[in-house]
Amino acid sequence: MFKDKDFLLIDYTEKVKDSGEVIDTTNEEEAKKEGIYREDKTYGPTLIILGQGDVVKGLEEALYNAEVGAEKTIEVPPEKAYGTRDPTKIKIVSLSELKRQGINPYPNMVLRLNEGGLATVKSVSGGRVILDLNHPLADKTIIYNFKVEKLIESQEDKVKAILGKWFKKSGEKIGVDMSTEKKVKLTMPKELLLVENIQLLKYVAAKDIVKFVLPEHAVLYEEEFDSSILK
Repeated sequence: MFKDKDFLLIDYTEKVKDSGEVIDTTNEEEAKKEGIYREDKTYGPTLIILGQGDVVKGLEEALYNAEVGAEKTIEVPPEKAYGTRDPTKIKIVSLSELKRQGINPYPNMVLRLNEGGLATVKSVSGGRVILDLNHPLADKTIIYNFKVEKLIESQEDKVKAILGKWFKKSGEKIGVDMSTEKKVKLTMPKELLLVENIQLLKYVAAKDIVKFVLPEHAVLYEEEFDSSILK
């Protein structure tokens, strides 16, 4: 059994019970087979820090009682998945307002709202747009097939897992030096310095390292340049 703040690497496939539609997976071949493969996604075991709400409540509860290497399939009801539908979460906005934001809405289009969250366009008529602010998977029972691939235990491996979470495959290229007392030095290769939102990524990675791994440490970033930058 696992506990709060344990670092788990898990593989999973998530699908809607009623339709059998696969909506997410960490398996690249499965994603291609189901037609949901994304070029911008890194496939493979994903980091879950227990107790942090990284996944829906029903899956997280099951992870506490899982075992490394054991494959499990669970059924998660709406109230422990993406919620039940709330009829009060229907909003009417003007078509012109959305167009000013560069959005040309159409029925069943899913929008990411400025204030956060998702909304589904229900109808577009007479200059008005009806949005459903319930999660697109509200009222759906979700099936998860998952396996805990690894429990990460050492501090250095936890730091590297956090870097992998935020910097994806590029996280493997970041040097980690924990030899100085109460300091973690992270050496950033030059190819990462032009990544979009790099300063935000550095901030959230450092925040997670301090919060979950080394609360009394400072995180220092060092940028690495060499003669190859001229090429």
